[in-house]
Amino acid sequence: MARTVLVIDDDEALQKWVGFELGREGFQVVTAATGPDGLATAQAEPRPDIILLDVDMPGMNGLDVASTLQQNPDTTGIPIIFLTARVSLKDKMAGFQAGGVDYLTKPFEMPELIARVKATLHLSEVQREKARRDLEAYKSNLAENMSHELMTPVSKVLNGADILARLAYKENITQFDPVIEIIRNGAGELRWLMEDLLLINQISDKAVGPFRQSVDLPQTVRAMVEQTQAKYRRDNLTFELDMPTTATVNIHRKHLNHILHHLLDNAGKFSPPGSRPKVTVRSIGQAGAEIEIKDQGQGIKPELQQQVFDKFYQVDMSMTRESGGLGLGLYIARTLARLYDGDVTLTSKPGRGVTVRLTIPDQAADWT
Repeated sequence: MARTVLVIDDDEALQKWVGFELGREGFQVVTAATGPDGLATAQAEPRPDIILLDVDMPGMNGLDVASTLQQNPDTTGIPIIFLTARVSLKDKMAGFQAGGVDYLTKPFEMPELIARVKATLHLSEVQREKARRDLEAYKSNLAENMSHELMTPVSKVLNGADILARLAYKENITQFDPVIEIIRNGAGELRWLMEDLLLINQISDKAVGPFRQSVDLPQTVRAMVEQTQAKYRRDNLTFELDMPTTATVNIHRKHLNHILHHLLDNAGKFSPPGSRPKVTVRSIGQAGAEIEIKDQGQGIKPELQQQVFDKFYQVDMSMTRESGGLGLGLYIARTLARLYDGDVTLTSKPGRGVTVRLTIPDQAADWT
């Protein structure tokens, strides 16, 4: 896409000359003959990438134009090169103080102007990219530190709930069971949320890669189903399990747990009370393993079935009993699966629930 150069100068002949020569270099050139017109053009969308600005213009001079642009957050980052017949050091200092990044005296040679425009734009791009990387690094470090800091009190809450549960069991006190369950579920969800935020940053930083270890698939699925079923106990949900006695896959256990957590939690979230979501684990030969999870909810419209995998996508809250969360679950599940050349796919018909399939393309061993 051509870079846009705004020329603000009351000399019509210079405007045409500069416009013609920069146009030959692939730039898009727009012009303004007065300070106010130049300001309006610079502040309008799309904004110019660089401004060539005369100092001596009737009415509002170039120094006032530059100062005004610097005070506007939308235009303060646009580099300005002054074009002027003023040659004294005092004049040059005034130009830089007003916000100029370069100063070219008239008369000038066109090759020099072109070189300065290109060099200024390149420097501006480098500075913007560095600022972007610095901001991303700051955000990543902040999120990671917050996740770690919040994980400590969450762990204390979970430990406290476990202690309370053991004491209640020992004293045969059952009236605290619902309260203990609420504490455990709430703290558990907060822990998953912290891990999600940490994982999102690691994914953005490309700091997450596949780590293969032998995982007992039925045992892992059963444990995650029990955890999810406990969360939705008050809704009387019962997950049906159909899977082999033994099967192993090579995937990071933590990554598999994270994928299953989100897929099973969605099934629980969207299934009505008293229903029976189904989980099926099967071998797909050389392709590896497939885990199919079918909920009993309302389903998803065809035009939305790919959008649900977008980061921060929120479903229609009328379809679920639970709050929407951050909209990260399916995005994280698919991203992790694809680290292992697997995938998470979805099929659904309105009114007939959603079927989600996780494939792990690894030759499974000992399927019985």
